[in-house]
Amino acid sequence: MTEPTVFAHRGFAGVNPENTVGAVRAAAHRADAVEVDVVACADGTPVVFHDARLDAAAGSRGVTDAAGAVRDLSPETVTAAEVLDSGETVPTLARLVDGTDAPLNVELKRHGAATVRRGALPPADREASRERWQPLVDRVLDALDGREIRYSSFREGALAALRARDPDASLAPLCRDLATGRELAARYDANAVHPSLAAIRDADAGTVAAVHDAGRAVNVWTIRTWGEARAAVRAGADGLIADYPELTRWLGGVSG
Repeated sequence: MTEPTVFAHRGFAGVNPENTVGAVRAAAHRADAVEVDVVACADGTPVVFHDARLDAAAGSRGVTDAAGAVRDLSPETVTAAEVLDSGETVPTLARLVDGTDAPLNVELKRHGAATVRRGALPPADREASRERWQPLVDRVLDALDGREIRYSSFREGALAALRARDPDASLAPLCRDLATGRELAARYDANAVHPSLAAIRDADAGTVAAVHDAGRAVNVWTIRTWGEARAAVRAGADGLIADYPELTRWLGGVSG
């Protein structure tokens, strides 16, 4: 069995303060790449953070000691927020890049709009969505120039903006059903598809094989146990986006 590629989800969020410089440094030697999330502050500055808010409100988890919606706050306010009482603060993307050298998977979460539609868009909506995403995408790409990067997103506008700026960018649509991921991957010439564990479990073998036949990897999220790692590999996963290190230790003899 070929060992699956391991992506440290938010810098192995199960054992490190997620999406921080310290987490990326700690995870770098235990994974093939480190996955981080990027959102925009009020002025468009890309910061490395997952939730819409710094506090526990409106669906956010309250992982910092500060409050407010990231899209409404200055980068100075956001980057002063401490993550999970760890001593680590929310970094700008530029600071994370300057402070680490790990290969990265950058997930584009939101560009500042309160609501952004996930998944595939009707043809009439695609260009407008790309235009909304383009300013943030341009700033992200400028910050990451020269790094080994894969970009992922649930948002078609983000994928379109990435492809418009860089014809050679390594892209991976995130999806909750593999058919949608396949569609977006074909439209934007993506290198991989990133389905949820439920999505790959629910997909028929032919759909997974079709992704592979198109030359695209299948990297599955979010893996939290060795049993989930085994289930993902059995379903055809090439890579695991995992909250913990060492989850591949017990995969000997597993085949898809």
